[in-house]
Amino acid sequence: MKKIYSRHKPQKKAGLVRKLLRTMKFVSFCLMLGLAAAHAETYSQSISMDIKNGSIVEVFNEIQRQSDYAIVYKDHAVSGRKVSITAENKEVLTVLDHVLEQTGLAYRIRGKQITIISKPAARRTATRFPQDSLITVRGLVVDAKDTDMPLVGVGIQVKDAGTSTVSDKEGHFTVRVHPQAILTISSIGYRTVEVGVAGRTSIRIALEEQVSAIDEVVVVGYGEQRKINLTGAVGSIRAEDFAARPIVSVNQALQGQLPGVTVVNTNGRPGTNNTNIRIRGINTLNNAGPLVVIDGVPGGDMSILNPEDVESVSVLKDAASASIYGVRGANGVILVTTKKGRAVDDGKADINYNGYYGMQMPVTLPEMANSWEYMELMNEALVNGRNNPAWTDEQIRIAREGSDPDYFANTRWIDEIYNSHAPQHSHNLSVNGGMGQSTYRLAYGYLNQGGMVTGDNFNSHRHNIRARFNTTLFDRLTIDGNVGYIDRNYLASAENPSSTGGPLNAAMAISPLVPVRFSTGGWGYHGGQRNPIAVTTDGGTDKFNSQEFTGNLQASLHIWDGLRLRGQLGNVRYHTRRTVMVNTIDYIDPYGELVYQNNVPNRMEVRSFTRNYINLMGMLEYEKTFADAHYIKAMVAASQEEDVNNDINASRTHFPVEGIPSLNIGTENQLNSNPTTQWALRSFFGRVNYAFKDRYLLEANFRRDGSSRFHPSLRWNWFGSVSGGWVFSEEPFFRGRIKDIVDMGKIRFSYGTQGNDRVENASGSLMNFGYMNTYASRTTMPIGNVLTNAFWQPNVGNPLLSWESSLKSNVGFDLTLLGNRLNVVADYYVNKTNDILLAVPLPDVFGANFPVQNAGSVENRGWEVQVGWRSTINTVGYGVTANLADVRNRVTDYGGAPPVIGDRIRRVGDPIDAFYGLVADRIAQEADFEYNPMTGAYIPRFPHIEGDPISPGDIIYRVLTPTTDPNKPYDFNDPEREYISLDKDRTVIGNTIPRYTYGLQGDLAWKGFDFSFFIQGVGKVNGLLSGQARHAFINQSTMPHRAHLDRWTPENPNASYPRLVYNQTYNTRLSTFWLEDASYLRLKNIQLGYTLPQRALGLLGVGKVRVYASAENLLTLTNFYSAFDPEVPVNTAGGVYPQMKTFVFGISANLK
Repeated sequence: MKKIYSRHKPQKKAGLVRKLLRTMKFVSFCLMLGLAAAHAETYSQSISMDIKNGSIVEVFNEIQRQSDYAIVYKDHAVSGRKVSITAENKEVLTVLDHVLEQTGLAYRIRGKQITIISKPAARRTATRFPQDSLITVRGLVVDAKDTDMPLVGVGIQVKDAGTSTVSDKEGHFTVRVHPQAILTISSIGYRTVEVGVAGRTSIRIALEEQVSAIDEVVVVGYGEQRKINLTGAVGSIRAEDFAARPIVSVNQALQGQLPGVTVVNTNGRPGTNNTNIRIRGINTLNNAGPLVVIDGVPGGDMSILNPEDVESVSVLKDAASASIYGVRGANGVILVTTKKGRAVDDGKADINYNGYYGMQMPVTLPEMANSWEYMELMNEALVNGRNNPAWTDEQIRIAREGSDPDYFANTRWIDEIYNSHAPQHSHNLSVNGGMGQSTYRLAYGYLNQGGMVTGDNFNSHRHNIRARFNTTLFDRLTIDGNVGYIDRNYLASAENPSSTGGPLNAAMAISPLVPVRFSTGGWGYHGGQRNPIAVTTDGGTDKFNSQEFTGNLQASLHIWDGLRLRGQLGNVRYHTRRTVMVNTIDYIDPYGELVYQNNVPNRMEVRSFTRNYINLMGMLEYEKTFADAHYIKAMVAASQEEDVNNDINASRTHFPVEGIPSLNIGTENQLNSNPTTQWALRSFFGRVNYAFKDRYLLEANFRRDGSSRFHPSLRWNWFGSVSGGWVFSEEPFFRGRIKDIVDMGKIRFSYGTQGNDRVENASGSLMNFGYMNTYASRTTMPIGNVLTNAFWQPNVGNPLLSWESSLKSNVGFDLTLLGNRLNVVADYYVNKTNDILLAVPLPDVFGANFPVQNAGSVENRGWEVQVGWRSTINTVGYGVTANLADVRNRVTDYGGAPPVIGDRIRRVGDPIDAFYGLVADRIAQEADFEYNPMTGAYIPRFPHIEGDPISPGDIIYRVLTPTTDPNKPYDFNDPEREYISLDKDRTVIGNTIPRYTYGLQGDLAWKGFDFSFFIQGVGKVNGLLSGQARHAFINQSTMPHRAHLDRWTPENPNASYPRLVYNQTYNTRLSTFWLEDASYLRLKNIQLGYTLPQRALGLLGVGKVRVYASAENLLTLTNFYSAFDPEVPVNTAGGVYPQMKTFVFGISANLK
């Protein structure tokens, strides 16, 4: 089949009311504007043409060119048919009726899609059985996805009887058959099914839409392609793949959906972008994030898009698909397409609402020891460290009994810092419509995420408004206007959560003996540790507010047959303001004495960020099919991009009044700064596609980029790719029974180059002027008790700085089988990134930070497979899709620089930032030592690290002796060694890059009910926790968890944790003992819905109503340390906001 396409809570309630009024006024204005534009065209679409004895395909081409209809047909049904037509300003359907009368064909309309079908045969009377043995069967045929939508013109044939009929305009049919007859139900665009009558007189049949590989269209760089013609590795998801899930960003929607796309949600904090996306591994030692393109405009932030506004997301993974983006496509490209308006047949507006309300709860939280357990364990740790115990039995008894709540409390700080749950709700309203050749869509979305932290902090609000208008003028000029506005804010504590700090970290670092408040009402404080509840309640706030405008205007002019001129102007503007007010916290003991103060003096910082990004693009396209066999599509284009960022930061201290957020009140330390950055990119690019009878496919891409980030002499470079495909299922020999099994089969390959100009310096900061010397001001030594300012040169420019370049090769195949019910896509790839920026050491006399050079190389190899099955059983429609991907990463060149060796290593032959540590054997027992009763010392019989006070209960490490045998690199037994060497006995022990990622989703629909699930996970990946997130008593701030009750003692030799030793860290060196298995399997989403019957709603003027319940992150199976989620950032000390599970109830409704 072929398809032709035309182308924080607000401080004052009044503030919220004013904001809502402004929003309503804006939406109303857009609505009136949209209606005015829509009425500019008459509803009836008139066309003109004059064709004499031409191919019927020519007529279809003219109809799609002059209207917004899409026409679907089978090649063999129209092949060789000649028609003649002369029409002047005639309606489309009138022209189509006249033409099809000459061919014996008919058509069916669904929205703006016209399907060409054969004229149904007349009813014939069955003759196989006597008339008195026949029964009358009345049936209804509906769409499996929308069971309230009847299907018109469906063919119903009695198998082996010669009797047939068709469904009427309401989807009903009547047929006389034998009680045991079998009905064959078929319709163009739907899968054919056979249904047994089994004596029934009433049958309801749900047909599943059949979108074959030939029909499906996917978004690619600067255009669209039929999937059958794709020669690159492109993955895509559509809006229905994440519909009604309580996700807050498109980033979250991608997790687990596509093979080769790794998405890590590091925390669940509202209002922040907490996801990292990597495509086919980590391709560089610098910025490895993909390029995001929203509606053709590069560089967008899809984390703040409303998922309800998104139509589809395509991921370009190889050179053939992504090299068209040249200098910025090396890490892959994500294309986001927002929804367009759609015309309703009667010209009325189509109004849709989707909203939900639910609750968030942490996936997991640490469980800390209570106060008397803490005291007992602390005494044990002190004694093991040869110190005296800190607590007497009497004091432990007081804590157990709770008789002194001021100094021997039993505070569960985790329960105190977190609320039991927090609300989350979302509301989305959209209006679609149009008449003639004009359509519009207006949409408003609101998202509210409550905070889980005590003190009403960490909540966020987001308003998304989007208006899109499409029209065609003079039958030649198509205009697409797309405007978006986002207003978002969140409220946080002045101390923000981080891996090693903030109030959440403090909740794990404070003794349970400290009360939240003393009995006299003052904040609890015993010295040395700040009170986290005081921090979140009285310590100040971090208020963030941002407004972002996006404008996108596209125009397409049809110049000649197949020749188009396209232009696009995109603009992204935002203004962000962050106000951080750090208040002084007074700690007053039960006797009324001020014993301590936090945050002295108080201070305020105001940060203002602005951005203005402009993108201008012009393109010439040509598309033509010659002799019904040779398909050619070519384009050349040029673009100009500019991005200017201007920030202002100001701060003061000593505020006499803390409740007024104004810098003017601060009296001392008036500081300010004004960092600005800018860059520009100019590009010329093009692409040529050729297909011979949809059988042999070739594609070539080129791009020449000039980036302002490099010296003018090295600013320009070429990138390109070549790819091909063989659709072997279209070969003449591919017929017969094998064609009945394999509907489509294709082999494809690609090879090409890409670049990356988002280069970073040694500290990880993006360099816009890395080829130039940079200077900065700084405060120097005081002169006359006054600090003086001076300039210094922190970085020396490298005029030879250039792109990182990638060479990518890919081979894959696509299969659809068994009547397009089974789909298989598989790929194998090798990505090599060269010229990676490294700070290669220079002689010490250099006297400045080492400049970065293009020196390193990284390689990623892997494979991907995705398998999908979709079918129906009677009235039950169901589908299952699974994907699995594997990637292996290693550094292949480090530019001659010495390896970076620590707990993480960067070295040739190893994965990027792999874990580098000791190999733990087990926990030592008393039998592993010689005991000296005279000194009380234990002398180990095994190699250990010199200087460590080794005793029973400590970790035994293995000796690693290098050998020349590459298949057996280490010998774990070396009796000659007395000590473990940190130089010789450490090795690569784990990797933070997931080796495997996978996803499994399924759906089921029956008589208005629908059920779906989504499982996602990763395999063979490691994590690491540090400080109070994993250990106890290694310093004064590492409080024991309940898990530390299972520590080694002579009575508990098989413990999971070594012996406790106060203020010692030698047991916590990085080793396999502490490396966590971060693999997991997560029930990402489960959903149950019911769509109300259409007949009951039609009387109320309601098109469709669906109610549903949905749960996100419901269940996680993992061997990771139970206090934290396996996606937690590496080396966290416990301060991150927890991952959330969400339960919601929602409703979606359509009004016509």
